[in-house]
Amino acid sequence: MTMFPVIIIVLIILGIEFITGIIANGLMIIVNFSEWIRNRELTCCDIILTNLSISRFFLQCTIIINNILFQLPEGIDEWCAMLRPSTAFWMFLNTLNLWFATLLSVFYCVKIANFSQPLFLWLKQRISGLVPQLLMGSFLVSLVTCFPSINAIESKYIDHSMNNLSGNTTQECQHKFDLSSGFFILSMLGYCTPFIIFIISSMLLITSLWKHSKRMEKTTSSSRDTITEAHVRAIKGLITFIFFYISYFVALLMFLLQLSTISSYYLWSVIMSAYPSGHSIILILDNLKLKRVAVRALHYAGCRLRDAVS
Repeated sequence: MTMFPVIIIVLIILGIEFITGIIANGLMIIVNFSEWIRNRELTCCDIILTNLSISRFFLQCTIIINNILFQLPEGIDEWCAMLRPSTAFWMFLNTLNLWFATLLSVFYCVKIANFSQPLFLWLKQRISGLVPQLLMGSFLVSLVTCFPSINAIESKYIDHSMNNLSGNTTQECQHKFDLSSGFFILSMLGYCTPFIIFIISSMLLITSLWKHSKRMEKTTSSSRDTITEAHVRAIKGLITFIFFYISYFVALLMFLLQLSTISSYYLWSVIMSAYPSGHSIILILDNLKLKRVAVRALHYAGCRLRDAVS
């Protein structure tokens, strides 16, 4: 009974995060899709953003559905049977989301950073043409590493009626991960690999900014050049990106490795749901095209609300 108010508060927060994420990611999908219809083409950055938004849109839906299923009465075998495939699909969307977000970070790093290494220069010239293949590769890697892990998810339907002294019927649907399973280890590699790549690309971008700033200090130019401004804009977005990414990754590991208690599970759920909505808002604010559309949409919604009130 003491957990009931906490559950209500968590569900309200998850609902707010869900609505925010759906609106933010839906806005990016609609804007980029409309531009593709008009011009029959999108920039590489917009292609990555669109795929990232689509994956986050479905991820938000899966998170809220799983949390609803988790709160439903445990007396129906069908609900317990649904948790296993829905959890596997959630793991797939998590991995896909991490890969797409990492690909966006790598794209920014390659386009903005300046290094003289031959491999980096080769990648800088060809990254735009490799975007479709990288997106498809991310999808296939996520599929290979996560869907087989459904065999590592153990679902148990437990009837506690015999042990209940009050005579009330209590049932519980439990599902946990077999941490010793090779499928689960493969899935964990699917989570850790994009995280490591993300950290490396972030460090490279920060290093590039530091080296460029040192070079600019030796020149007589007093105004910041366009390269420095591009670095600074990318770093500003990257700081919030790192915060959301690391907090999401830690919460995800705590949940999958079953290191959390029942009470902390709700905290991890709020953190995991905050990432796909909060970072999408940051992406909109950093994109002039998306920001302009969002401001117009908010202005229109505000006018409609004032008209309804009056």
